[in-house]
Amino acid sequence: MQLPDLDLLQTFLTVAEHQSISQAAQTLELTQPAVTKKIKRLEESLQVPVIDRNARPLQLTEAGMILRDRAPGLLSDARKLASDIRSMSKSGLPLLRIGMSDTLSEILGAEFVGGMQSYAHVVELKSSISPWLETAFRARHFDLAVDSPPFVDTQQIDTKLLFRDPFVVVVPTPLAEKPLEEILRTENYVGYGRSTKFGTSCTQLLAQLGVDRPTRFNFDSTQSLLRFVQAGYGWAITTAFCLLQSPTALKDVSAMRCPNSEPREFYLLNRKGEHEELAAAAAQRFSTVFNQLVDGPWVQIAPRTARMIAEANVDLRPAQSVEPLDE
Repeated sequence: MQLPDLDLLQTFLTVAEHQSISQAAQTLELTQPAVTKKIKRLEESLQVPVIDRNARPLQLTEAGMILRDRAPGLLSDARKLASDIRSMSKSGLPLLRIGMSDTLSEILGAEFVGGMQSYAHVVELKSSISPWLETAFRARHFDLAVDSPPFVDTQQIDTKLLFRDPFVVVVPTPLAEKPLEEILRTENYVGYGRSTKFGTSCTQLLAQLGVDRPTRFNFDSTQSLLRFVQAGYGWAITTAFCLLQSPTALKDVSAMRCPNSEPREFYLLNRKGEHEELAAAAAQRFSTVFNQLVDGPWVQIAPRTARMIAEANVDLRPAQSVEPLDE
């Protein structure tokens, strides 16, 4: 069986819509014999009848009804493909708009965008916070997005796991020698606002650690939060990626893995049936950039933080030994 010609599919859909060959011929500005001939050619290519010629008025066979339901999608995809190819031939590869969190944009955005130049004529990077990222993606402000669960609905979206970001407890260096249980019980907690997915996750971890004391200080930015911890006003829950945003603060704080926590995960989002090749290329580029940074610059900036990240992503990285941290 051969795939049917797109012109034959359009003729068939017109006949099915009007339930009449004569009316379809008028719509298509063809003669009735020409329409009949096209239907026969379609049936020959499919090797199955699509019109019941014994029925009056015109009716579709079971195969014809299946074709009527699925053919519009085939035609739509074919037209979109043709449009994309024409666009690429006129102006090069298309514009790629991608959204990601402020954290990711700062620690690997430049390297990612630089590596995507061969896949898109223009790469436009937008950074913000969740849940705005997912909302903007669903509103088609972006072609691709990188975000963390939970997602509102993934039925129309393909998701690909890119990397994991372990949660950490950060304390001022003078408190680093104290047992963590004592710090949690006696020192002030410095937290994120709850208007984001990330802030909500940190609040949930606070409860899991058994801390029921009120939060004394809240911040929207990691830089401000870490400076407050650095100044000795309390301890905080954040992530390894966030620590890399403010390397100067790492000189006066100590970070350890957050007990009873699972890393947050970052996924690449693309709408099903759209930009699938670009999404695959973007995922590969993210993987390459991530591994290069973990094994290079991030080790130089914060060796302990880089090792925590490597441990959380063992199954997503090239086979190599990761020396476990001594807690």
